[in-house]
Amino acid sequence: MEITNFNKYKKKWNIDSETVIKPGLESILIALNKLGNPQNKHQVIHVAGTNGKGSTIAFLSALAKEHGLIYGSFTSPSIVDVHDQIQINGQNVTEEQMDKAFEKMQGAGLSGMLTDFELLTVVAFLVMEELPLDVVFIEAGMGGRLDSTNVMEKSIAVIPSISIDHTNFLGDTVEKISWHKAGIMKENGKLILGALTEEAKVQVNKEANEKNVQIIEFEKSFAIQDNTYTYGKNIFEDLHPQMLGRHQLSNMALAITALIESGVPLDEKKVQTAVKKASLLGRMERVEENVYFDGAHNEASINALVETIKETFPNNQIHFIVGILKDKDYIYMLRKLEDVASSFEFVNFHHERALPASVLYKHCLHNEKRITKDVDKIHIKNNQNQDVTIITGSLYFITEIREKMVN
Repeated sequence: MEITNFNKYKKKWNIDSETVIKPGLESILIALNKLGNPQNKHQVIHVAGTNGKGSTIAFLSALAKEHGLIYGSFTSPSIVDVHDQIQINGQNVTEEQMDKAFEKMQGAGLSGMLTDFELLTVVAFLVMEELPLDVVFIEAGMGGRLDSTNVMEKSIAVIPSISIDHTNFLGDTVEKISWHKAGIMKENGKLILGALTEEAKVQVNKEANEKNVQIIEFEKSFAIQDNTYTYGKNIFEDLHPQMLGRHQLSNMALAITALIESGVPLDEKKVQTAVKKASLLGRMERVEENVYFDGAHNEASINALVETIKETFPNNQIHFIVGILKDKDYIYMLRKLEDVASSFEFVNFHHERALPASVLYKHCLHNEKRITKDVDKIHIKNNQNQDVTIITGSLYFITEIREKMVN
């Protein structure tokens, strides 16, 4: 999958890279070593997991900003284009910063060594190396252990959740997938752990024991109850995140704990302000009156979306506009969404792995359903009578619709 607007830099600086996904760290470690290992300059909080990664980093970023820290972040996929994947204090990386990183990579002879995502990961570390950052937030692209972000000598690991996803790369069981996620833990390090199933915990605990890692676990070491966070002597009351859904309270608590373990002294009023401000593009993101984007694309995130709808919109008509990638469990997703839907609109969108809208239409059991053959033909109107429209299924699909709404 091509990273939007990345090729122009590759072409400008005559650096080739492959668009394929190749799990493994050998090539990127060689490349980073040629550049003086920029990945080891700053303190890093590394977030891997099936769901909750982006939300946890959104909370981390809001907390860091409110406490006056200078911070960087590297996340994926892009929402608009490659520039929003690397941010400094919440601002997208500039063309000048990208050019400077590419110039260094050209000088080090990296052309032809890496995949696109590996190359972008190197860019992120080169951009951040130049700056006096207090902390860096890194989101694993896929899995963890063999993901190109897993190259730091030291980092605090955060795993919000583990469930079935990317089975063609990570395996088809929770145990296999947990092995990949657990791989981000570093020797003698720390892991901030969300609520996992027992089968996932077995693999995580095994890895932690082998590496002498301290596990700081949600609802054991720290908790959030009645909007009050507690972790040892740290007690923060009256926390009300604007991001919708009960699961966001867990992601918020993980972020607070990770910053505490990074040595950041947190102030209650600043924490309260930060969690109210924290937001994430494409996660129950309100884009117009009663219109939301939510990139739910696997079992756990669909479950969270449906739970959020039941909590937040119990008496509203819910209209879904859906575009899904063909390698996702779309049957499961349809069955869950049918439980809360008043109608469906299935859409063909411009992605090499997009599932045809006709397939979704065929397998949907709901009576109120229709097909829009081209994403450019979608008309999103403000709903009357408090009806709610939720655009969901794939972040790539959401990105296309976002561009249409802006243009």
